[in-house]
Amino acid sequence: MTAAGLVEVLVQQRTARVDRPLTYAVPAGLPLEIGDVVRVPLGPRELYGYVVSPLRTGTRKNGVREIAAHVDGPRAFDRDGLALARWMAARYCCTLGEALSAVVLAASLPRVVDRFEVAGPLEAAEGSGVPARLLALLRDDLAEGFSLDALMRHPEARRAGDRKTLLSALSALQRTGALRRHRSFVRPRIVEIREKVLASTGKAVRGPRVRALVERVEQSGEMRRRDALLAGFSASIVARALREGALAETEQRATRAHSPGAREEQDFVATGEQTVAIDAIDACVASEAFSELLVQGVTGSGKTFVYLRAIERALARGVRAIVLVPEISLTPQTARRFESVFGQRVCVFHSGLSERERFESWQAAARGGIDVVVGARSALFAPLPGARLIVIDEAHERTYKQESVPRYDALDVARERMRLAGGTLVLGSATPPLESYARAVRGEIGHVRLELRATAQPLPAVTIVDLAAEFAAGNRRIFSTQLVDAIGKRLACGEKTVLFVNRRGSASFILCRGCGNVPVCLRCSVSLTAHRIEGLLRCHLCDAQHPIPTACPACGGGPIREFGAGTQTVAETAQTLFPAAKIVRMDSDTTTRVGAHARLLDEFGEDGDILVGTQMVAKGLDFPTVSLVGVVAADIGLHVPDFRAAERTFDLITQVAGRSGRTRPGEAIVQTYAPLHPAIAFAARHDYDGFAHWELATRAELRYPPFAELVYLGVIGRGERDVVRAAERYAELLRRVPGAEVLGPAPYPIARVNDEWRYRIAVKASDAEPVRVEIREQLQPIASADRTTRLAVNVDP
Repeated sequence: MTAAGLVEVLVQQRTARVDRPLTYAVPAGLPLEIGDVVRVPLGPRELYGYVVSPLRTGTRKNGVREIAAHVDGPRAFDRDGLALARWMAARYCCTLGEALSAVVLAASLPRVVDRFEVAGPLEAAEGSGVPARLLALLRDDLAEGFSLDALMRHPEARRAGDRKTLLSALSALQRTGALRRHRSFVRPRIVEIREKVLASTGKAVRGPRVRALVERVEQSGEMRRRDALLAGFSASIVARALREGALAETEQRATRAHSPGAREEQDFVATGEQTVAIDAIDACVASEAFSELLVQGVTGSGKTFVYLRAIERALARGVRAIVLVPEISLTPQTARRFESVFGQRVCVFHSGLSERERFESWQAAARGGIDVVVGARSALFAPLPGARLIVIDEAHERTYKQESVPRYDALDVARERMRLAGGTLVLGSATPPLESYARAVRGEIGHVRLELRATAQPLPAVTIVDLAAEFAAGNRRIFSTQLVDAIGKRLACGEKTVLFVNRRGSASFILCRGCGNVPVCLRCSVSLTAHRIEGLLRCHLCDAQHPIPTACPACGGGPIREFGAGTQTVAETAQTLFPAAKIVRMDSDTTTRVGAHARLLDEFGEDGDILVGTQMVAKGLDFPTVSLVGVVAADIGLHVPDFRAAERTFDLITQVAGRSGRTRPGEAIVQTYAPLHPAIAFAARHDYDGFAHWELATRAELRYPPFAELVYLGVIGRGERDVVRAAERYAELLRRVPGAEVLGPAPYPIARVNDEWRYRIAVKASDAEPVRVEIREQLQPIASADRTTRLAVNVDP
């Protein structure tokens, strides 16, 4: 044993056997810092890894190997990023590597790529436990070779088994000689990228859409083709402008991402309430100590203006800021407002950007070249030095909770980041998360209210329509008489209407009235959703698709009827009732292409009469001429088995109703079969405090958050008996934890997805840290050794 420089390295290897840092010796004269990327030996191979400890001098024990190389390039993270990842790993019961996957910009790092090719007969593996679906896939589609990542993304492979099953099958096929593996070291994916940029030639052009594109380019000086598409201009419109000579196109080196579209003027004068809120945020920032502030403002109260002015003051103090929005589609709109004030000192960051754009923004933040980062959930981890202010807009949105590993809640991670930095966290919402509201009421965090709209317009009048009474009166349509009359009045006076329905497709299911059969997915325990325009029945979980039958597949008869209105049916019904109206439909089916969201909103804003949409129309819309909102079916989601169902229903109704009457008197009509339910009744009165008082009393009685911490453990596998056996074992282990209330195991609300069975255990505790310790130290090691099931831990669901 000799003295040597030593560091801890976390190897980039997704396996339960290598989920903790390993000690390596540092070659003499090699300076290493936390976050550096190195290449290290592990067994007979070399892999990349991260340095996760400071360099120290110690005794080099036998078996401690030496780092092979230091990889040139940017550091993967700094000390603060590592501290945040360690906190996430402990909080959300994941490995440090999984937590770092959220913190690290993967495209900027080198990686090891495994490629496989079929090298022998696959028939020998039949009946050996290798999934038959995988063998068919290798034989028919992947015989020419494939990467491990490509296989894991392939839908047929996912149906063949989970990651653990597939890795085990690949190993078995290698041992038999049926597969050959090639390993290579690959440079970072970010390379020099050139992009197409549009500039105006000054030549006149015909056509309203082409003229609008040319005017937008002229306002910006020049515009990337990508930004033109994101702004809603189709590729054919761009091609026509180029063909007619109104625009010229050149190639330039790709630059840091900015939001498309014209800048917005921000020369407003703060109202009295806004001034109080701005001063409150500024006082928190000036204190240079950790603080948290809830800005509770009604829809249309000008919360974004408050953020802008507060960040302006923060920058004057040398403090940088991160602003989170709940949806990628809202990022360009929000970024434009910030760029109007802060110009080039703003960068946009979200998963919709190219790898080069993400890298440019990431590096600009790390170098201190910008002051404000605007983006969706992942922007929270931007390496922005001096970031001591984080603003989370629409803080109630469920999109701030990540549903894949690491299953973190952005609000909690932002709170921890500001605690580490001695900064300020601002949560803004018209309908705050009840946990934050309860803390504000108790005086644990700051609380500022904006109770008036910035335009001085009153909140819209809300009318509840009892659909049971409509049905009894003989109305079989999905629109009540009152809603039809209200839409007609708006069309007559040139005003716009938004119709909200929280379900895409034309119907939730189809049913044979002869035998009662409902077509269900063969891989998932859900009914198939009808999409009439496509002529398909689709599973919204695994995307299985089948033609809509003309006769019942069970009895051969009928008649077959659709039940449950989706966006397609609502749009079709509205078009039938109002044939002269221009109707725009916005849901996840119509916004799959780049720029579709912006294009549909522009279409509605220019000449649309009725906008039909799902949750995406409940936020971020600000059209002066929208004076009517119709909630077609307020009950969807109200009765699902989720303790947050009432809160989400209240939030949705309140938020979508707030799209109405921004600059003129507005109205909202809420159709429901449960007109007396408190979530609906309080929303109709715009009474958040009343709803919160009722809902918090209910949760206190049942010991749900914020009166207890909650952890869900999902046990998932191909065989139901294996899943139940494992779930019962885990539940028994958890019942040993003092103070833990263990419920289940019981099937998920949807018990089978993509041919996998799913059972869930719920654990409540006043302090869940002992529960998390039990999961990390006892359950997860057992689950790692179980080849038939896997464990999914969801803390704070």
